[in-house]
Amino acid sequence: MHILKLLLLIVLILSISSCGSISQQLKVPSVTLKDPQLHSSIEWSKPDLWPVTDWALSELSTAADAEFLDDLEKDVILHLNMARTDPSRYSRVFIEPRTEYFTGVMYRELSEPSLITREGAWAVDECVSDMEDTDAMNPLVPSEGISLAALDHARDQSLTGETGHIGSDGSEFAARIERYGQWLVSIGEVISYGPTTGREIVIGLLIDDGVSDRGHRTSILNPDFMMVGIAIEEHSAYGNVCVIEFAVDYTRAP
Repeated sequence: MHILKLLLLIVLILSISSCGSISQQLKVPSVTLKDPQLHSSIEWSKPDLWPVTDWALSELSTAADAEFLDDLEKDVILHLNMARTDPSRYSRVFIEPRTEYFTGVMYRELSEPSLITREGAWAVDECVSDMEDTDAMNPLVPSEGISLAALDHARDQSLTGETGHIGSDGSEFAARIERYGQWLVSIGEVISYGPTTGREIVIGLLIDDGVSDRGHRTSILNPDFMMVGIAIEEHSAYGNVCVIEFAVDYTRAP
């Protein structure tokens, strides 16, 4: 009975969770992309099948000295940079092996809890194929001002238990970023609910299970973006909420 209740809980979580991706061009109205894959709020850690020690960590860990970020937030930026600077390798090492752990739409790695997806291994294969055809791009540099904007939204949803891109005060992400400085050319926002490691947060957004236009993947692999802000807070429904903001350029307000 306990196992049945757990599975039902996972199904419920997967049916109502939302991670959004929005991109906004200068003087062009924002476009909200469709809601993405749904995440379980159950915390689970992967076995050490996914080593990062043979990557150029000194170059990719652009957030290593960012005192305004915690270790998990820095880990997300590390995986973003790994995926951006070598998309083919990242997909080959971290994403393609996941197909071995699917039974239909059920994903289960060794003795870990099962996760229910919408598309199963097909979305993983499609992600791998897309990333193999993606050129390498620059690593992202963390911005304290953009991270403060992300923190505003993460804390807001931590308190309200809500999801999506509109704050409880009615603010959109562009307005939140503009509280702390001026962005130029283009900005974007993606939000993940549930995963508890940098790897799982980034991989979930890249696979974009259930999102027909793969908007989160598009934002992460946008070669124009140069700067990133991030904040992760507890979330009453999904365990945590991770808000990631991107910008082509950004100047912090004095």
